[in-house]
Amino acid sequence: MVERDSSNHCTWRAHDLEFVFEEAGARDKFLELLGRYKDRYGIEIQSYCLMGTHPHVTCTCRQAQVQFSRFWQVVNGLFARWYNKVRNRRGQVVMERMRSPRIQEGGAHQLTVMRYGDLNPVRAGLVRSPKDWKWSSYRHYAFGEPNALITDAPEYLALGRTAPERRKAYQALFALPLSESLRTRRVDLVTFPFVGDATWVTHQLEVAGLSAPD
Repeated sequence: MVERDSSNHCTWRAHDLEFVFEEAGARDKFLELLGRYKDRYGIEIQSYCLMGTHPHVTCTCRQAQVQFSRFWQVVNGLFARWYNKVRNRRGQVVMERMRSPRIQEGGAHQLTVMRYGDLNPVRAGLVRSPKDWKWSSYRHYAFGEPNALITDAPEYLALGRTAPERRKAYQALFALPLSESLRTRRVDLVTFPFVGDATWVTHQLEVAGLSAPD
């Protein structure tokens, strides 16, 4: 569910769970497309983590939903065209309709989604620490690594008065033991239409005329 100025967790999986992002240059191409079109469609990219079969991107839409939808149509469409050309193939690249649960403002909900995304490579056994995964925004937030694609997330900016304070606080989120809920795929952060407090989620479902997910 997308509204003007809403933040959303966006993800999709490749057709047949193909490892599309392991193609040489694929991750660079996807990030380049995000950067090329985000301003045109009023999108701020707050975080990302690119796995082999799917991306995780949190972003804020500063315009209407139609612009949000158009942005992802352009980015995913051009990425699919590039991938098919490189692989000398035809057909579907994105397997399913993109999921984009809306994130409640305030609290730590955006940080929870960002942490979940950054820990994907750790859960998959690809690296021991999120800092060792090149294809995420973790090192920007944790160590101040320059990243022109990123607009700092509001909840991150609230972690401290200075940049060193914020970086230290963000690192501390990952120093906590990996809870059981973060060891496995969190469907509530990926497939549910809303991410937030139970009361807020219930209200949003009622307003949207939706029933609670199973």
